[in-house]
Amino acid sequence: MATCSEIVRPMIMGVVNVTPDSFSDGGRFSTSGGIDHQACIEQGLRMVLQGASILDIGGEASSFHRPGVVPVPADQQIHRVVPVIEGLATRLGELPKTDPAVIISIDTRCSAVAQAAISAGAGMINDTSAGEHDPEVFPVAARTGCFVVLMHMWVESPQHAPAERENICAEVFGYLLRRAQAAMDMGIAQDRILLDPGLGFGKATEDNWRILAHIDQLVDRGFPVVLGASRKRFLSKIIPDGTPDNWDQRDMATALVTGQAAQRGVLVHRVHNVASGAMALAVTARCRSTQ
Repeated sequence: MATCSEIVRPMIMGVVNVTPDSFSDGGRFSTSGGIDHQACIEQGLRMVLQGASILDIGGEASSFHRPGVVPVPADQQIHRVVPVIEGLATRLGELPKTDPAVIISIDTRCSAVAQAAISAGAGMINDTSAGEHDPEVFPVAARTGCFVVLMHMWVESPQHAPAERENICAEVFGYLLRRAQAAMDMGIAQDRILLDPGLGFGKATEDNWRILAHIDQLVDRGFPVVLGASRKRFLSKIIPDGTPDNWDQRDMATALVTGQAAQRGVLVHRVHNVASGAMALAVTARCRSTQ
């Protein structure tokens, strides 16, 4: 398992969806014979060279409100992701050493998938259910000493979410802190826990912006914060009229959010376009260094 001792500086988490149905790049690595594992490995390596410090490998789309998106059995997830993780673990060892070492993350809610991924070389579990879908995820994380990301989500479609929730930040942040305590009660060290407010997961447009505006309140609770704003639907609301709502435009908006969030103390920025995310962090760091 490749990992580092702590997460203390802003870093990019690059998304590698080993799925046919993820909302942004689902099917990108699919062939008539199944998943092109080698293409996934090469994509992960490109992301590292572009500035990713974490690679988030997922074998199950998490946007279950979308038509056709259904849970994927653990054995199928393992078949999809383990060859990619094994290949990346080997190939990353051939690249120039980075500080800290690149972390491979497994994006799963299932303990069996998490264990198989860690055995293959992963050092982080990114659980969109915050350990509630499969209670055995916490014992796996405690036993292996890997990082674990706990995310907040509502299962309904963002389009069908309430117009806004009166106490969205207190509700989301309070939930994450309770799940963090549950993780610690199961033996996971506090410095292994990261919190993700789950932008876009069942949240109305204005609620996402409100969370971003007050993200420092979560940062101040002492856990590294993960932010996954990349290409989310709520970003389309700020694209100027007459401009196509496409990934290029959303990537630009994502980079702007990344810079703002980094200024507020967010450490891990989960993105699809690593190059623009890394540039946003570089600009933020340079501005800070010259103050």
